[in-house]
Order: sequence, then structure tokens, then C-alpha cells
Amino acid sequence: MATDLSNDLREQVRAQTDIVGLISEAMSLQPRMGGREYAGLCPFHEDHDPSLRVYPDRQTYKCWVCNEGGDVFSWIQKREAVGFREALEILARRASIEIPKHSGRSDGSSENKAALFEVLVWAEGIFHQEFVSGPSGSKARDYIRSRGFTAETVRRFRVGYHPNDWEWLQRQARGKFSNDQLEAVKLIGKRDGDRGYYDNFVDRVVFPIRNERAQVVGFGGRVLPGADDSHGKYWNSPESPVFFKSRLVYGLDFAREGLKQSGTAVVTEGYTDCIMCHQHGLNNVVGTLGTALTDQHVTTLKRFVKKVVLVYDGDNAGQRAAEKAVERFVAQDVDLRIMTLPENKDPDEYLSAYGADAWRELADAAPEAWEYKFQTLRKRYTLDTVSSRQQVLDEMLTVLSVAPKNAANIREGMYLSNLAQRLGASEQQVRDRYRDLRGRTVRRTAVMDEPPMADEELTRLLSGKLTRDDRMECELLQILFTAPELGPTIQEHVAPDTIRHPHLRKLLSVCYAQLDVSTTPSRDGLFAAIEDGGLKRLAVWLDAESQAKRLGQKLTDKDGLGGLPAAGSPAGAGHETTRGASTAQAGDAPRLDDGCPLLLRRSIENLQWRREEQSHQRIAVQLSADGDGTRRLDESAAELLRKAAEFHQRRANKKAPV
Repeated sequence: MATDLSNDLREQVRAQTDIVGLISEAMSLQPRMGGREYAGLCPFHEDHDPSLRVYPDRQTYKCWVCNEGGDVFSWIQKREAVGFREALEILARRASIEIPKHSGRSDGSSENKAALFEVLVWAEGIFHQEFVSGPSGSKARDYIRSRGFTAETVRRFRVGYHPNDWEWLQRQARGKFSNDQLEAVKLIGKRDGDRGYYDNFVDRVVFPIRNERAQVVGFGGRVLPGADDSHGKYWNSPESPVFFKSRLVYGLDFAREGLKQSGTAVVTEGYTDCIMCHQHGLNNVVGTLGTALTDQHVTTLKRFVKKVVLVYDGDNAGQRAAEKAVERFVAQDVDLRIMTLPENKDPDEYLSAYGADAWRELADAAPEAWEYKFQTLRKRYTLDTVSSRQQVLDEMLTVLSVAPKNAANIREGMYLSNLAQRLGASEQQVRDRYRDLRGRTVRRTAVMDEPPMADEELTRLLSGKLTRDDRMECELLQILFTAPELGPTIQEHVAPDTIRHPHLRKLLSVCYAQLDVSTTPSRDGLFAAIEDGGLKRLAVWLDAESQAKRLGQKLTDKDGLGGLPAAGSPAGAGHETTRGASTAQAGDAPRLDDGCPLLLRRSIENLQWRREEQSHQRIAVQLSADGDGTRRLDESAAELLRKAAEFHQRRANKKAPV
């Protein structure tokens, strides 16, 4: 990151970003311990029990299962797949904090995501303005009115229009954005043979598509009646650095409160149906972008609600889509329901004919997906013969067998027992048949965003598998995060190369760099200086461990230890504690003053003693290599021998710190 982005700016952005509010934009959080912490389903692994904790007082989050953690910057970096600088820019704009102009961009390319969001916001405004008052937008306005959309709905959802002109948007952007920037967010495309560019969304009603933080990331275009629909009636932005079609749930930014209040998400197949539901006061409705429901959609929704109701038209196509959705259900730990609209109506027609109350009743009565599938097969095959029951059994078991990650799901056993009872077969026979089908089925695995494999040494630390040296080094950093005002003392007595673990050494170096430029060391300042995602996770873990150990209290205890196990000793084992003003000083290291807390004194002296032991080992090796002991010692060897004798004398007179 460029040095011209000051740490003051980072701390200002961090201070003005409420981490609970930020994370709540992506998932549902429940207060615990009187609001001292919040819990939610971790988005970084397959979580069934809320394992993510958000700590508002410390402005951090941590998953106690996968060890993912960090602060507001880490959250944006992980969720948006951006670097630290772009995360800072996103959060600064969110907090209405102006970034100094001299700081520039992280690079000059349009791939900077903060810059891409600016292009999309501008395009949303241009499209909406053309729809509302542009001379070419009259036919689009007539079409939207014919569909029953009100002026308030048009304003709220920022409905737009692109005129029937293949270079209209490019002309509008001149002097504001380059064609490279427009192409980066897929507003335009390149003509064949390098013959310039063409606009996308030509002669279409345009619907902005937003992510969970209400940022415009793309657009959906609906062709007007009578216009050329050879490219499809609906056309969404191609994927871009900020738009991922299979992950997005349309309308989530509008539905968040409705989801929270109802505990249920109702999912339509498109954005126009979703918008009409909101116009009728159904504020817990979201939509897919013309795609089938994916595991990623369900994973996103279950962070907000416990029940998901999928809405399908009552025609044959709708019923086929509903059956396919059931297979997704068994791979997800969520209460999924299937709602089919009667009389082959689509949502718009049903709401116009029967109203919002009838819709709510239909949603409340929607059967579970498993039950829907069973009843569909029962109608198709009947259960009058052994053959038909065998057919129903095999199809139901196939649904289970293709579901990834289902073997550990407790529902699996319930399903098998239910099938045995309803089809008149023994449960053991059903289980045997299921085992056979599962072995022969080519499993379809869900496309999930697995976090990248972390460095093995970092993973080992975060999982708590610490060596004696690790515990010693972690204790020093835990003290630093607990009491940053002690940083200058630590910096004076412990050089970064004293730390053996590479990640802990790098983290200490980052903290020292921050201490060098800070007049008042603070925990927030240290966190703001850490840009690397892995180091941020490590810092959060160390901070959480220091809280669990109550290091803040122990640093002020009379003996400075408060019963804390020695950093270098096995947990729960007896230990000796160094007393006195200076013990086991390494070589000519500065002496610790009497104002140093005893807990910190012990931690520093342990590291100093370890370093001196290491130095002595090198001396022993060197003496051994100098000869077989028959020659006279030269002056250099004599000096090495003298140092070795001094070391052994100190060891005999005083025990090394534990």
C-alpha cells in the first residue's frame, strides 16, 4: 500500500465503521451476553451452528471453528476479494470520509474495484434519468405502466432505460469515464476486428442489480415488446470483477429488514416478480437472476433466515424447476419449502388477482421440499404396485445420494426412516438400497467458495498447536496487544530476529513500524497498520487469547502473573517464576527498569535467555570445529572459551527463566 495513505486515515475509517453494522449487511447477527458480542453463521466454511463471533468493543470478528478473523478491513478484503487499499476506499466511501486527492489510486487501471463502483453508480443515474424524462424513454415508461409498476416503485428500484442507440452510453461517458472502464463493468463490449465498441442493454428497460451492501454491481435488461429479442427477453450483465451472477440474490438490500422480522425468505425467479411483490408490501421477497437456485444462493439466505420458500409458476416448466430445487435442499441445512402458484399464474398475475394476503397464506402453507418431491412422484407413479413403490423409492433415494456433504446430516436418517414407513419396506432394506445407489451415483458437488489454503505454519498457530517456543513468542505479542503503551519497552529489549516463528516475527515487525510513527501507541493503531490478511487473523487470534487469559488484569497484579502458566511450560504444569529486577540478561542487552510489569519482565527475559542459549550452542560447535584439543588455543578460541565458561557459571548460580 502506498505510504501516502496515512495511518490517521486508516484509524478514522476504522473508528467510523461499526463492525456489527457492516457484517449485518451480509448476514444475520444475534446479540449475546447483553450485546457484548454477536453470533452468526460463519460465511467462510459450511457452518450449521453459529460459530462466528463479532466483538463490537474491540471492532473484530473471529470464527471459533475455521479461525477466520480480523477487523472491518479484513472483512471487506475477504468478502470482496480486494487488497487492503481498495478495502479502505470502499469503507471510506461507506462512511462518507474523503480520501485525500494526493493519495491517488493503488494503480491506474480500471480494475480497482472502488473505481468500478463509481462507474456503475453513474450508469444507474444516467439510465434512470433517461427513463424518467428522456424523450426516447416514452415507450419504456408506457411498458412499465402497463405492467402495473407505480412511480414510487420506479423511483425506489431506480428503473432505467437505454435508448436504441449502440453508442449512446459511450457518448454520455466522454470526459468522465474511459471505454476501458465501461468495458470492465460490462456496460459496453468490443466489436470484432478492433472496430471500436458497442453498448450493451440497447433498447431495454434496465434494472440495477445490487450486492448485499446495496452497491450497484451490474444491470438486468428487459427487451421491450416488439423489439428484437434474439438475444433473449432478459439479459444480465456478464460477470465482472464486481458481479458474480450465481452468488447474487436480487433485492436482498431491500428485503433485509423483512427477512429479519419474518424469519422467512420468499424467492422468485426474476427481478420483475420480486419488485412487484415489494410493491404489494411483501418485503421479505428476493429473486434469483433468471438462474436456478444455487447452493450459494441458499448459503447466503440461510445466514438471514431459517426458512426459504421457493416460488414457481404452476405450469409444467415451473414444476420441473421445483423438482430440481429439491436436490439442492438436501445438501443444505435449511427449511426449504416449495410454493407453486395455481392456475398457471406467474407472481404478477397472482398478486393482481388475489392480493398480498392470499400470497402470504399460500407461502405459509407451502410444503417442505422433501414432501413436495414425494407427492409429485406419488401422483406420477401412484403407489398401487410394488413396481411403482420401487420407482418412487429409487428416485427419492437418488435425490439423497447426489447431495454432497449429506452423510453427516442428521436429516438423512430421518428421510430413510420416513421412506421405509410410507412405502411399506423395512428400514434396513431402504438403507441397503440407498448405500448401493450412493456408491454408483456420480456425485454432483456444489460450487462453493472455499477459502484458499492457508500457510501450514499459520494454520498450526491458529489451531492452537503450539511448541514451547511458540508459546513464549505468542505471550510477548499478546502483552503488546493488551498494553500497547508497553510497546517501546518491548521494542528496546526484543529485536524482531529474536522471534523464530516467521509469521510472529513479521507481525512484530509491523507493530514496531507503527510504534516508530505513533506518539500514543494504541491497540486500534496497531490493528490499523496490519494489512496482510493472514497477519490480521493472527493478530485477532492473539488478541482473543489475551482476553481469555485476562492479561490486562495480570499485568497489573501484584506479582504480575496471577497464576498464569509459564509461556514455555506445558499447560497446567508447575513452573518457576523469575523474581527480581534483572535475571538472565542476554549479553549486553539493556536492563529492564523497575517499572516494567513482572509478567512482561518474565516474557522478555525468557526470550533473552533462549537467545543466549542459542549463542552458547554456536560457541560450542565452533570450539569443537577449531581442533581436537591438542593445539594451543589462539586468541579467538580463548575468547570463545571464556564466554562459554561465563554462561555455565550463570546457569549454575541462577536458574534460567522458565
